[in-house]
Amino acid sequence: AQVRVVPPFHAISVGTGIELALTAGHDQRVEVSADTPELRDHIETTVKDGVLTLRYDSQNDRTSALRRNKHLRATITADQLTALSAHSGSSVRASGDFDADNFQLDVSSGAAVKASLATTTLTVRQSSGSTADLRGRATSIDVRSSSGATLDGGDLQTDRARAEASSGSSVRLAVKDDLVAQASSGGSISYKGSPQLTKRTSSGGSVSGQ
Repeated sequence: AQVRVVPPFHAISVGTGIELALTAGHDQRVEVSADTPELRDHIETTVKDGVLTLRYDSQNDRTSALRRNKHLRATITADQLTALSAHSGSSVRASGDFDADNFQLDVSSGAAVKASLATTTLTVRQSSGSTADLRGRATSIDVRSSSGATLDGGDLQTDRARAEASSGSSVRLAVKDDLVAQASSGGSISYKGSPQLTKRTSSGGSVSGQ
């Protein structure tokens, strides 16, 4: 693996089939690897406005099928992380308390995120067949899921939740006190716990307790 020296960052954006292992820690560190040094050198790590962007760039190779076979990997240690965006078939495994009261997670375009979190307010935006598997603790969560996305938050403990699921997406939550749920166009929301429930369904959407 190659260590990349980058300026401080508080958010991460990862795409183009890169596998990211993300861990909370006080010493910021970024490493990248691939099947060959040449492929590794095409992994870009840039920081702008506090956002670290990881992407694979090659003028001669833009096909995801080829990217998937190159084992494009990044290992990052970060503290005080407030946002993570995963897209374009990337995959992320994240663990730890990133020392942020508010955390925003955006997952789209077939990306997959598996994360253990500890935060006060969690915001999740999901679309386009992406998947998210979340566990840990968030005092409140706000979820919007669409276009066949799947969110499994059954092991994420939360007091209050607001959830919207549409266009065949699926959301699963564990809620203690209050849940506002809106499901439409074949979207489904299921929940564990006995929260006070406010729900709206339309066009084949469903909201159900477990």
